Amino acid sequence: MPTDAERELIEAAIAKIAEMSAQETDGKWLEAVTVETAPFIKEWDIERAWLWGDWRDRERHFPNTTNLDVGIDAVAVRRSDGAHIAIQCKARRLDDDRRGGSIHYGEVAKFTSAASKPFWAESWIVTNGENQLASGAAQSASMLDKPPKWVDIAGDLTRQRESWASEDEYCAHCERPDAVQTKSCMQREAIAESVRILQEHADSESGGLPKGEARGRIILPCGTGKTRISLRIIEELTPPGGVSVVLCPSIALVAQIRREYLQNAAVPMDVLAVCSDATAGYDPKKESSRNATLDPTVDNSNVSAGEVKGRVTTDAAEIADWMRSAPDGDKIKIKVLVGTYQSSVRVSEALLSAGVRARVLIADEAHRTAGLKRRDSKSEKASEDEKRVRDFTVCHDRDRFPATYRVYQTATPRIYETNRRAPRNPNWIVRSMDDETTFGVELYRKSYIEAVNNEWLADYRIIALGVNDAEAYGVANSLARDTQSKGRRRLTTVDYM
Repeated sequence: MPTDAERELIEAAIAKIAEMSAQETDGKWLEAVTVETAPFIKEWDIERAWLWGDWRDRERHFPNTTNLDVGIDAVAVRRSDGAHIAIQCKARRLDDDRRGGSIHYGEVAKFTSAASKPFWAESWIVTNGENQLASGAAQSASMLDKPPKWVDIAGDLTRQRESWASEDEYCAHCERPDAVQTKSCMQREAIAESVRILQEHADSESGGLPKGEARGRIILPCGTGKTRISLRIIEELTPPGGVSVVLCPSIALVAQIRREYLQNAAVPMDVLAVCSDATAGYDPKKESSRNATLDPTVDNSNVSAGEVKGRVTTDAAEIADWMRSAPDGDKIKIKVLVGTYQSSVRVSEALLSAGVRARVLIADEAHRTAGLKRRDSKSEKASEDEKRVRDFTVCHDRDRFPATYRVYQTATPRIYETNRRAPRNPNWIVRSMDDETTFGVELYRKSYIEAVNNEWLADYRIIALGVNDAEAYGVANSLARDTQSKGRRRLTTVDYM
């Protein structure tokens, strides 16, 4: 939990941003706020930050730049590996929806040029709200070898504050089983039950697995805290210096899980992201294709790997080096790799190369791995579709993906084959998740009714529009991308098999 000083610092920063964002400013204040708060925003993974003029190593790495405006406002050092991040801050006056004017190429050209040097591991453009690069600037930035990452400091500070909500609230259910159970109490129960069952099964030969391994399923409705539960399971079962892995079906989820893990970790943690636009299928042009939208292995989240903060790679050798790397300093951290299923083959190669067994493997949205198979595949040479399916399900293979504990999390434990009323791709077969040899025993389950009755879910409204026309679906995806590009992340589309 944060100290009182940390809370006061974050609260003061949020108040400062709200005050200054209501007026036109030169943005110098944002530079100061960024440097001061960077080490306390857990998602950022920053050890220390300086203004460019105060950076103690500036002359050593960039001599004769003391009085030179190179476009870099601040410098940060990553906590996980000591690599350097170049930062430029851009403030705008915001409207009531936290949106400001676009940032044009001329405002960032000097920065992107300076930050493209090999010395910099990352470059960030930090803004005070939902201020976007103008289309020309965005296109120019995307062509760089290392495009700058867009960072909304106000949003990140707010999420950091929200993550501090106490997990130790009073729960009447603990004294009276007929009383309402709090969400945090349910999460603690799920963690304790899952850890107990996994350890019991690992201590015996059960489910067709050798002694020392165990698998199981956690089935909970969306919004009940599966990410927090998986974090605590990893913390319980991963020794200092050990490696655990989280796999999920999209880059958007990689970014979300990484953020929540770092924000809520109770032990020192080193997090590596493994995903890429190429392996995850991020290609907006393909989304108008019927085959692409119905392919269960494609990531249609419309999020690029370049938007994930921190270290991001798909290089198996780099991943293996990270797994083998010695502890840094006195604190031995647990290593957590968060990646996409689409990139899991690289993780598999790294595990085997490094001779490392993952302590815990969390398979998020595990129904997406439930027995995927191409129908009527007779060719000896595997098609590209078949290869993607094998890559997507490598997490089940104990020889290719060594792990002690496998935990499969989902809100929908079964996906059925063709439903005549829904537009499903006839080339894909989907089987049930109740196969214990693959998905293990049931560790914990709560129903949607229980979630509603116990008030674990915030009030919300869902509007679901069924579309069975490929062209209309392409239009919907185009609209979703447009709202995201304008900072209005409200419209999304979801592809079902």
